[in-house]
Amino acid sequence: MAGFTFQLGSGKPGSKTGSLASRVGLFLFATPFAGFGVFAIWGGIQKLQTGSKQGIFICLFGLVFAALGFGLMYAAITAARRQAAAGEKYRAQTDGGTKPWLARADWAAGRIKSTNNSQTVVLAILAVAFCGMGGLFTFLMLPEELRKGNYKALLVLIFPLAGIGLLAALIRALLARRRYGDCFFEMAAIPGALGGSLTGLIQTGARIQLEHGLTLKLSCVRRVATGSGEDRSTQESILWQDEKVLNPPGGLPEPEPSRSGIPVYFKIPADQPECFSQGNETILWRLEAAAKVAGPDFNAAFDVPVYQIAGAAVAADEADPTAELQMSVEEIRRDENSRIEITDGPNGREFYFPAARNPGVAFSVTVAFLAFGGFTVAARLLFHSVFFEIVFGLVSLLIFIGCVNLWFKSSQVIINSSGVTARNRWLLFSRTRRFDTSEIARFDSRIGMTSGNHAYHAIKLVARGSEDNFATRKARYQQTGERPPITIGISDPNGTTLAGGIASKPEVDWLVREMTRALGRKI
Repeated sequence: MAGFTFQLGSGKPGSKTGSLASRVGLFLFATPFAGFGVFAIWGGIQKLQTGSKQGIFICLFGLVFAALGFGLMYAAITAARRQAAAGEKYRAQTDGGTKPWLARADWAAGRIKSTNNSQTVVLAILAVAFCGMGGLFTFLMLPEELRKGNYKALLVLIFPLAGIGLLAALIRALLARRRYGDCFFEMAAIPGALGGSLTGLIQTGARIQLEHGLTLKLSCVRRVATGSGEDRSTQESILWQDEKVLNPPGGLPEPEPSRSGIPVYFKIPADQPECFSQGNETILWRLEAAAKVAGPDFNAAFDVPVYQIAGAAVAADEADPTAELQMSVEEIRRDENSRIEITDGPNGREFYFPAARNPGVAFSVTVAFLAFGGFTVAARLLFHSVFFEIVFGLVSLLIFIGCVNLWFKSSQVIINSSGVTARNRWLLFSRTRRFDTSEIARFDSRIGMTSGNHAYHAIKLVARGSEDNFATRKARYQQTGERPPITIGISDPNGTTLAGGIASKPEVDWLVREMTRALGRKI
């Protein structure tokens, strides 16, 4: 049933779980399924007694519903016992709940297998399902419906087309797995610590010959599941991400013959959340390694444990042991064909961010706009549905605004010792803002839009005192409930966006440093 969710407990086995009301609700929800299944089985048996072969299919249909219904009923009855047993096991494994990372065997051992293998299984299931279902509907149903003049049936072609795309992704994943084998991340210290670091070595199943650089990313991801059944969906947002590109002069080290080792070192900020899962919300930390090479590209991803650990803080100036293996910013910008231009002019140092500098993302968003635009037209011409026409139309409008920004928006930032001039241009339209040096606290970077697991960064100008004012207003509202007056100005504690859509984290950090120098301030 759409929008109906039962929750038998939190994601932490040691917590209080499975209220009586939720278990009763699940039992009542399952009863109609079980009843309908029994009724269908009885009807199928009667059909079989009359010699009708339809009885076999009716019985199978009933068995599916009966199994679902009685299975959910059993789960509701035994939920409290299973949760109690899981809680005892969790407390025993995790030293009374104080070391939650010990609940996972791979985390406890500090040897984590890449999640790409499980993604291959999911791709295989989806590819078979979409190709099989889409092909069956296309060949059995579509010709007859078209002869009847029912052109709405053409929408069924979405399924085989999606299946072909999934099949192509599956083939690439299988080729990559065959070439690189299983990859593991060996942690030097368990777990990764907030305010500390994540260190270790990624061991590949085969040697990697780098042709360019190898990108390492560590991301803090918030995953939220909404809805249930057919309407259940999962959304991910990147809360924090760091990135570095390795290109060792002598190639990657080989801890074993014919295997490459990728050294990992990331400082982890103390103000990010630790791993947890509760209800429909999950916080996970993901380590990724990727390299473009001849043939199948190398990709590996690992879910790593990151928690608050007493006494695990590292000094801010602690040396990065992988620094000598990293590419310089100049090499990264050249390798990634960065189109951001930096020049010294009569008015100061100019940073120019041209339009359409991320063509891949712009093309993907354009395809999404065309798809939702097509759904809007279909809702109007084929289904005559005002509701879907409005919904798809609004989504299309929002995506269209994103397309305009990606294809036509350019940004120019001119900085000198007196201040910052920021100009955004959309073809014939432009907007210019001026900030005096006395108003500027610093430049900073924040995650802007995301595309899959990749975050695009924005450069922010943080006004002097804006963070303190925001914190003061927030504390006053929490104490008195009095909302502050609405004002127009720089009040966002994250700052005013000067430019966005910067694909490389090392490059955006370098740009922030260069802007700070152009303003005449020390880093």
